[in-house]
Amino acid sequence: MRNLRKSILWDMFQVLLSYPGWFAASILSTIVVVALEPSLAWLSKTVVDDLKKETVNLDASLLQYGLIFGGLLLGLGLLRFGDKLIDKIYELKLVIRLQRIYLQRRTEDRGVEDISRVIFDCERSKAGLDIIHKDAGKIIFQTISVIAWQFSLAPQWLPALLIAVFPPIFTGFIFGPFIQRASLNRLKAQQAIASSTGIHQQYEFQQSQHQFFRSTLRMEIFKSSTEILMDLVTWFGLLMLVVVSSTFHLGLLPKEIEAGDLALFFVNLNLLSKPLGQIVKVYNKGREAYPALVRVLRPETQISDPLKNLKSKPRELHS
Repeated sequence: MRNLRKSILWDMFQVLLSYPGWFAASILSTIVVVALEPSLAWLSKTVVDDLKKETVNLDASLLQYGLIFGGLLLGLGLLRFGDKLIDKIYELKLVIRLQRIYLQRRTEDRGVEDISRVIFDCERSKAGLDIIHKDAGKIIFQTISVIAWQFSLAPQWLPALLIAVFPPIFTGFIFGPFIQRASLNRLKAQQAIASSTGIHQQYEFQQSQHQFFRSTLRMEIFKSSTEILMDLVTWFGLLMLVVVSSTFHLGLLPKEIEAGDLALFFVNLNLLSKPLGQIVKVYNKGREAYPALVRVLRPETQISDPLKNLKSKPRELHS
């Protein structure tokens, strides 16, 4: 199983590098967007600090910062639009490449099964490739960017920021095997639907539809449960941080809390929660995409149920 995963990972890099120009453009656009997003936190802190001054002209300042906010949001919006457009073009090229690889590597004509894998499995496999060229870079650069902005503007809040966002990471991995099983069953159901469209196969067709419905619903429940659990743990961790810090005087929070620094903290907490929370989402995304990647890049390989593997481990230890 480990050798299979390594070979699949190697194949994924080869597919991505089939279009080196688009690969580089996708990574570069991601870096630019995530590096500039925390500038909103800097501007929020500046506005709050300026409005606290007694000598400030409120009307003039609101107009000035309103124009700056509008320009910044417009600029970030255009950058995000360009980033999404580049990603979409690149993803379409990757799907086409995966379809060609599958047809080249199959050892025989499977008829309807080939159609199902070319349409559904290749589209689902694309999510696995996204992890490498999009998600991984976004997590790394957005985390570095937010921490750098926080350290340069209000370093006394950095320990609290890191403590508040790290606990959710360790609570989100529990649904991975369930997501992988549901994803595999969903692909099998799509294949069964495509192969049971004959006039005398109504029962098989409806049964396959029910299987597809159940598998899809289970997968969405597991994915949504992960996101809800991570959000709850994030804010619960922040609450516990405040309680523990005020009770035991650990110095995790500044003694004097400025309004501007507090605004910066909450903006950066939201920004940093995204990339660190994405670690778990990317893990689950990989679990979801793995069955499709194996079915496309290794058409002759049978995929085992991940939950059965988990159940078999205690027996092996016992024996």
